[in-house]
Amino acid sequence: MRIPTDSLGSSHERPIPPLSQSRHGDMACETLYVRKHVQCARVGESTPAARGIEIHQVLATYIYHLFRTTRTTDLEVSDALMRGASAEAREVLEKFRDNHAFDPEKILATELHIALDENFVPIEHPGDDGQIANYEGTLDLVMLHSVTEAEIEDWKSYYQVIKADTFQSKFYPLLLMCLNPSLERVKFVLEFVRYGVSRCVEYTRIDIPRLKELAQRERARQRKLHELVSSGDRDLKVSPGRHCTWCPLLLSGCPVAGTNPYGQMMPEERLRFALWLQDAEKQNTLVLKELMAEHGPIHYRDENKSEYVAGFVPIEKRFYPYRDGVSILDEWFTTHPDERAFREKLRISGLASAIKAEKRAELARKLADIAEVRVETELKIGRVVLPSERPGKRRDGNENHK
Repeated sequence: MRIPTDSLGSSHERPIPPLSQSRHGDMACETLYVRKHVQCARVGESTPAARGIEIHQVLATYIYHLFRTTRTTDLEVSDALMRGASAEAREVLEKFRDNHAFDPEKILATELHIALDENFVPIEHPGDDGQIANYEGTLDLVMLHSVTEAEIEDWKSYYQVIKADTFQSKFYPLLLMCLNPSLERVKFVLEFVRYGVSRCVEYTRIDIPRLKELAQRERARQRKLHELVSSGDRDLKVSPGRHCTWCPLLLSGCPVAGTNPYGQMMPEERLRFALWLQDAEKQNTLVLKELMAEHGPIHYRDENKSEYVAGFVPIEKRFYPYRDGVSILDEWFTTHPDERAFREKLRISGLASAIKAEKRAELARKLADIAEVRVETELKIGRVVLPSERPGKRRDGNENHK
């Protein structure tokens, strides 16, 4: 196997690139990682990646402008920057424009690049004087709330809201705390700019040992990929998964394109298949329930001797009446002041639909002041409702009257 060379064509092995968020994502598939980061093949950018890069560039320029001019917002500049963006990026940026303001006094940097050596010591100029970076990352926005507390905002244009429980959410706070030894606490925030919502997680200096251990483990896994290519002991694995949704090799270079479930169907075909499965499951479940209602549980044993059963099972669900429960809880919190965290987690369910009644309009207005709105994303498959079919209109365009 040919040994990778550097940009000048010399025969010594190219140094292993630093572990980063993007390279860690590519490591989910050995073939993808090797093609991009060992063989340095030109694989291009996926559409989601190009959209993300464009959005990041606009936001970084805008926030730097706010910092330089000491303003919290500047809608004219925001609009001017958006005019040069693509339609897809502009849709996301318009949401960001309307619900974000920044304190210029707290802005430390945008697009802050941090590089660390193998001992997690910061490197100012990687490559100079033999300094080799083992870990690196570019932080979208860093804000300092005090000498000891900082916040990292990472902008995502995802269509799905996810938890801030990713490799990046651990890796970036580690990079920042290694860069700035005075920081005791770092908050990492995933900003889903498409929806104007966020998810966050916090780390302190107590967490640094385990965060370093995670980074070292992933760096070792990265090294093994490079060693695997040099030795040529076995063929590279191809691992279909979430990374296939943005992998540039999927349509032109994936070794298992024929069997890869992410590439076997076009997105429209995948939706059509989901609709068929949805309807088939509904009808099958209906028939199954009717059979069980008359004949009782149904048993099935597969070829592996595993047995399955379908049947109706009584399930108890506990509900606590507000009238009696509130006094019991008040007494408990009075005698247990240490239960503050438990008290703050309590929520009242069952109100949302009840207060829609016209006779409870005043109650709904009062509750609106204390309501906590949490935006989630969920998969929803169904027919698109045309304007002519929306409530209040008949198909002939005339008003419907109750």
